[in-house]
Amino acid sequence: MTASGGGLGLLFRKPTTWCILRADRYTLELIQKEQIYTMSYFPDEYKKQVLFLGSKSGRDSQKMKEVALTGIQTPSGDMTFKEARLIFECTLTQITTPGPQDFYTQEARDYINEAYNEAHEYRKYVFGEITHVWVTAADLP
Repeated sequence: MTASGGGLGLLFRKPTTWCILRADRYTLELIQKEQIYTMSYFPDEYKKQVLFLGSKSGRDSQKMKEVALTGIQTPSGDMTFKEARLIFECTLTQITTPGPQDFYTQEARDYINEAYNEAHEYRKYVFGEITHVWVTAADLP
């Protein structure tokens, strides 16, 4: 899947990623089941392929066979892509669902109330401890 919200930091003294996923995403089901996942970042030249992955669900399609990217396994058995320039492998730490009452600026509350009419539409905040990082040669000067 493709996600655009997230970041890096420390949580419980561990290097951590976080991302925001819709509650109905198949990816969220897989992360909860496996409790390990990768986050892969691509050079701009792969924008079309990445957007394609974000436009279809893997629940009801074979999108991995339809995209012009090379799937590879990490030493831990996770999937990622040969074309990615930066790859984080993570172990699931926490999934939380903040509601409008959890935001303290009026702008944030207004956005949440406008964007999500019902609780099942709220986004899940997924936190994972970074266990491995790979940087490809394409990213080096």
